[in-house]
Amino acid sequence: MAAFPDITPDLKAAMHGLRGRLLANQSLAELTWFRVGGPAQVLFTPSDEDDLGYFLKNLPRELPVYVVGVGSNLIVRDGGLPGVVIRLSPRAFGETRAEGEIVSAGTAALDKRVAETAAAANIGGLEFLFGIPGTIGGALRMNAGANGSETKDVLIEATGIGRDGTKHAFTNADMKFVYRNSGVDPAIIFTAARFRGTMAAPEAIRARMDEVQSHRETAQPIREKTGGSTSRIRLATAPGS
Repeated sequence: MAAFPDITPDLKAAMHGLRGRLLANQSLAELTWFRVGGPAQVLFTPSDEDDLGYFLKNLPRELPVYVVGVGSNLIVRDGGLPGVVIRLSPRAFGETRAEGEIVSAGTAALDKRVAETAAAANIGGLEFLFGIPGTIGGALRMNAGANGSETKDVLIEATGIGRDGTKHAFTNADMKFVYRNSGVDPAIIFTAARFRGTMAAPEAIRARMDEVQSHRETAQPIREKTGGSTSRIRLATAPGS
C-alpha cells in the first residue's frame, strides 16, 4: 500500500513546544474493532488538553483533522486518511471520578467505566451507559443512548477544543441534542464532561445495570465484531427488477 508524504518533520519543526506523539503513516486498523483500514498520514496523541490546543492552534488550516475513539463503530477506507488523525489516549483523557451526585469523565473514558464509577458512588441514572460500547467523546457527539435513556438526560456540561486551539464549554442546551446527534460544530474535539445522576440504593443500581447488560446480550450479537446494533434490511424492488 502506497504511503502518504511524511509531513511529521515539518510539523515538529513548527511546534517546538509539542509534547504529544506524532507518527507518520500509522495504520489505523489496530485502532478499530474490525481491524481493517489503511494508515493515517499523521496520527497525533496529545499529552493533555493544553497540548491538544497547542497542536490545533499551530496546525496548518489546509490539513483535514479526524478524531477516533475506541473504534467500536468505525470503518477506515483501505486508502487511509490524508491529514491528521487525533486519538485521545485513556492515560491522558480517561479519568473518571464521582463527587456527590456528579460524575466527571475524560472523553477517552469508556461509557461502561463511567457507569461503573457512578455505581461505586451509589449514583443512579447513568446505568444505560453500561451497555454502550464506546467512549464519552462519542456519546457527546451522537447523544448516545440505550434502554430508554440518552446522554442529554444526564449531561451537565462538556468541554472541548476548537480548530483554532481555543477551549470551549458547552451546557446541555448548548449541545443542541437531537436523536443520536448533537448540534455542536464538528470541528470541536470534546475533552471532558460532567454528568448528574441521583443517589440510589446500590442494589437498585446493580439490578438496573444487570438489566441493561441482559438486554444488550439478547438484542445484539455482542460476541461478534459489529458496530453495535446490527440489522438486516430487505430493500423493496420493482416488479421485474
